[in-house]
Amino acid sequence: MKNVLICASMLGSMLVLSQKKDTIKSNDIEEVVVNGRYYQKYKLNEVSGSLRLQTPLIELPQNVQSISGQVLNDQITLNMSEGIVRNVSGARKVEHWDNVYSNVFMRGASIATYMNGMNVSSTWGPINPDASIIDRIEFVKGPAGFMGSMGDPAGFYNVVTKKPTGKFANSVRFTTGSYNLFRGEADLDGVIVKDGVLDYRLNLMGSSNKSWSENDKTSKIIIAPSITFRPTKTTTFTAQYNYQYLKFNQPGAYLMSNDGYASLNVHTNFNDPNFKKTEVKDQSLFLSLDQKLFKDWIWSTQYAYMDMNYDGGSWWGGFYGSDPNILSRSLSNWQALGKNNIFQTYVRGSLQTGNITHKIIAGFDYGNRKYQADFSYLGDGGSIDVHNIIYGVNPGTLPPESAYYLNRNANYYNDQGVKYTSYYAQDQIEMLNNKLRITLAGRYTSGTTFSGYPNLDPIKPDQAGEFTPRAGASYSIKDDLSVYGVFDKTFVPQSVASYTNTNIPAPLKGQNIEFGLKKDWFNGKWNSTFAVYEIKRKNISVDDKEHGVLNPDNITFNYPFKLAIGEQRARGFEADIKGEIVRGLNVVINYAYTDAIVTEDTDLSRIGTAAPGNAKNVQNTWLSYRFEHGQLKGFGISAGYQYQGGRQSWFGTTAKYDQSLEDYFDTNFGISYVAKKFDVNLLLNNVLNRKLYSGYRSDDGSYAWIYNAPRNWRLSIGYKF
Repeated sequence: MKNVLICASMLGSMLVLSQKKDTIKSNDIEEVVVNGRYYQKYKLNEVSGSLRLQTPLIELPQNVQSISGQVLNDQITLNMSEGIVRNVSGARKVEHWDNVYSNVFMRGASIATYMNGMNVSSTWGPINPDASIIDRIEFVKGPAGFMGSMGDPAGFYNVVTKKPTGKFANSVRFTTGSYNLFRGEADLDGVIVKDGVLDYRLNLMGSSNKSWSENDKTSKIIIAPSITFRPTKTTTFTAQYNYQYLKFNQPGAYLMSNDGYASLNVHTNFNDPNFKKTEVKDQSLFLSLDQKLFKDWIWSTQYAYMDMNYDGGSWWGGFYGSDPNILSRSLSNWQALGKNNIFQTYVRGSLQTGNITHKIIAGFDYGNRKYQADFSYLGDGGSIDVHNIIYGVNPGTLPPESAYYLNRNANYYNDQGVKYTSYYAQDQIEMLNNKLRITLAGRYTSGTTFSGYPNLDPIKPDQAGEFTPRAGASYSIKDDLSVYGVFDKTFVPQSVASYTNTNIPAPLKGQNIEFGLKKDWFNGKWNSTFAVYEIKRKNISVDDKEHGVLNPDNITFNYPFKLAIGEQRARGFEADIKGEIVRGLNVVINYAYTDAIVTEDTDLSRIGTAAPGNAKNVQNTWLSYRFEHGQLKGFGISAGYQYQGGRQSWFGTTAKYDQSLEDYFDTNFGISYVAKKFDVNLLLNNVLNRKLYSGYRSDDGSYAWIYNAPRNWRLSIGYKF
């Protein structure tokens, strides 16, 4: 914490000094040239079209934070499991299977994943969005039912993928670094038929890297072509196809010990090189059609199809004998299929009634998401001494390759899905020359969900429908200063393995009350957002302590019945600052205080405890300065840190031991150079070489955790042509 205070004090001094300097020159501020050689676009003024809104961020009655691709390049961020969340107040990556997907927590809960405005969340998916196909990422805080039919009340993040720009802009990039990282990217953006009739873009990426832990290697390939076709001046059609192939030794390098968190060497790995590797193939197709009707009215239709295929195995372990250092490993299947079909159609435009403007959005959403998996126990993976691991298990003692297949007759064959339809309308009423904006919206969603192990117990689908309202107001005190308030609700049909034969619909419900202040500074070069909120989440699935099924094949796996009666409450304060403070100096600074607790549970001892996955205090800083004149012209330096305090394990309310984790403090430093067509960036991560981890404590008293990388470096070289 001392390091954080020192960094914060230095940062405060810099900001005060920079504001004094800018005040002196405020009457003659140079215009920001977006395409300038050294300009870095950290601040975005509007959300992407995929969020359907027609409102600049400063006028929007909600906290929405956008992260530009420039920020990702400066931080040499490769995917969502890395430092992307550091750029948004209170957002945190919470561990589980980092190689596969990103479990992001915000405002006290795990948030949904959207791509191009469509909810693509699934079990262990979607595959980690890779930076090579990301144009920007938008974090929407709160239920935001006007943008998505279903999702956690805490919000979601929306990955906007790269599309044709209508210009010839090609680039290649090579990245290398610690642990034999080799990565190549190509971004080919151009025109097939001029005047915007037919444009194309092709993104390619291939990478290979080992890990700081032994016996771990990941390979990845991405092929992502897209086209934009405009047969008329009022019609735009865009098609995007993404293919991702991923191969790795293990999904997450968990370590376990009875001696406490981080009690083993950071390079330790419990995975054996002879265990089965996992291959993941992910295909997605996004189609969109925009038709201009008249004036500013547009009819938009979107469709997404996603097909995920997992082929592999996994291990787990526990301490079952008299020796506290001997871990027994068990091997399980991991065969899974995931398919998403999502359709959206809506109209948006404005109407004038006297001096009042109505910005209207109305539409229909449909989604059908399915997931099938077989996690059956396959055999013994051998025992190891966690302090003296001997690798190289005899392959003859391991399950044969033929054992790894999707067995729909297996006890632990898991079948789950959600199907929904939704109708919505929103009217943003602009009055007093757009100084006052009132938002009134409503959505009716009906859905069916199912989840369970049909070979152990019949699945009882949950059907539910509900109307969720939204009301908000935003007032511009000045053109660059606004205040807002919003009340919003959401609901998600869910299935629980209930002991009773009756099927009582118990959808997850939530509501958000939020107030905030937004300010653009110095002609909009940088902005700040401050928000306070309270979110209530009801009908959370909790354990039915009186009933349950124990897996007879594998004592590490319990199959409890559930009750949808839990409740959590999150209150907090958020602050975000982003943009160019003085010429050449771009910053991302944010802080969040999140008080998330359990307010209702079958276990009375849990009431009042911290909600799983929460961190009370999260503070991030990233500074990037580029010299524009003199002998150092084109050179840049960057530095940042991330602090998390009051952390709680994601496993929080299902274990009997204390789930609190020690504070987290990560540091970064980099140097770079940018020329007209060429750039190079060298970044040192975890500068202080701290043991950074997240984990949980099991019911048997043992500790489980995943390390983040120790001190490491990355070098990225790019060329535009």
